[in-house]
Amino acid sequence: MTKQHILLVDDDRAFSTLTQEYLESKGVKVTLLHNAEEAWRVFRTQPFHMCILDVKMPIKNGFDLARDIRSINATIPIIFLTGATERESRLEGFHLGADDYVTKPFSMEELWLRMLAIFRRSGTHEEQLRQRESKVYTLGRYRFTPQTRELMLDGHMMAKLTAIEARLLEYFCQSPNGVIERNATLRRIWQDDDYLRGRSLNVYVSKLRQYLRDDPRIEILNVHGEGYQIVLPDL
Repeated sequence: MTKQHILLVDDDRAFSTLTQEYLESKGVKVTLLHNAEEAWRVFRTQPFHMCILDVKMPIKNGFDLARDIRSINATIPIIFLTGATERESRLEGFHLGADDYVTKPFSMEELWLRMLAIFRRSGTHEEQLRQRESKVYTLGRYRFTPQTRELMLDGHMMAKLTAIEARLLEYFCQSPNGVIERNATLRRIWQDDDYLRGRSLNVYVSKLRQYLRDDPRIEILNVHGEGYQIVLPDL
C-alpha cells in the first residue's frame, strides 16, 4: 500500500511539530510548513494525498491557499483547522470543497480518526480501490462512476467530483425513490449531524444541481421535513 503523504500547514510551530510527530507515528509521511506561500510552492512540486490547512495565517490564509490548490487539483482531500469562534467562516471552506474541519485546540486522535474517515470515503487506499465493486449509474444524459468519481455527459468527461460530492451523489443513486433523509445523510457522510454540517449539506446539494443542470429533466428537490429527492427521467 502506498504510504500516504500529508501536507500540514500551520504557523503554530510548537504544536504543529507535535502534530507532525503524532501523525508520522501512525505511519504516514508529513511535510510540515508554516506559511501558505512556501506551502503553495512545495505543493506544485510534490505529490500529496491530503492537505491539512490552518485557516488563520499571516499574509495569506488557509482559504486562499486552498483556492490555489483547487486550481490545479480539484479532488485532493482538504481539512481546515479553525478557531472556536470561526464557525460561520467555515462555510467558506465548504464552498471551497473542504472535506472536514477540526476546531482548535483539538485532540490529535480526533484529527487522525477524521483523516481515516476521509481516506475511507475518498478511496485513496489502493487496497480499497481494488476491492470496491465498479458501478456505473445512468442519470439521464449523465453516467456516474463512484469508483473514479467521474461524471460523464453524453459520453464526454464533464467533471471529476470531490470525495464528498461523489459520496453524496452515490447515496442519492442508491436510495429508494432517490430520497435521502437529512440527518441520516449527515451521519453517513460526515459521521455527525450538527447544525453547521447541515448547512454544508445544502452547499453540496447546490453543487450537484449545478453539475446536473445540462439535463433539465433531472431535479434535486427539497422534501419538507425530510431531506432531498433526486428525480430522474424514465430510461
